[in-house]
Amino acid sequence: MQNCICRFYRTVLAAVLILGSAAQVSAASAPPLTRIAPIELCSEQTGCIPAPENYPNRLPEDIVFRGENLYVKTRFVGYPAWSTLTYRSATETGHALDYTELARTPLTDGTRTIIGYEQTVMIPFAQLGTSAFDLCITAADANSSAQQYAYIRGIRTEKRG
Repeated sequence: MQNCICRFYRTVLAAVLILGSAAQVSAASAPPLTRIAPIELCSEQTGCIPAPENYPNRLPEDIVFRGENLYVKTRFVGYPAWSTLTYRSATETGHALDYTELARTPLTDGTRTIIGYEQTVMIPFAQLGTSAFDLCITAADANSSAQQYAYIRGIRTEKRG
């Protein structure tokens, strides 16, 4: 009986060693943050509008976001230092706006490696005012602390009850 138990444990140990050596896991560093790209802007009564992709990243003048909150969906290519992420009024040194994160979804490549994220945040209109303003999204790279910026210019809001 004791001989049978020893053989069983040796077999299990051999299987663990063989399978363990075959399934090598290597942890690579997070990809650097190379781009911040706003994807769309939404509000309760306006719906979603694609964010302008090309410089000067300005929304058409006839678009007015109505409701209580502005929702911003942003794509981060690479890995941002989340503690440095800010949504600012006007410029990268402008007033930091309070926001609530609603969703953060990892983006993966064909090997299921995380290559970035998409994030949706909510910014109350009370912080934005009703005149046209520019939104600057800033974040630092998680590894090097290099800052990245993205702008959406000419956002107009109208509070509706």
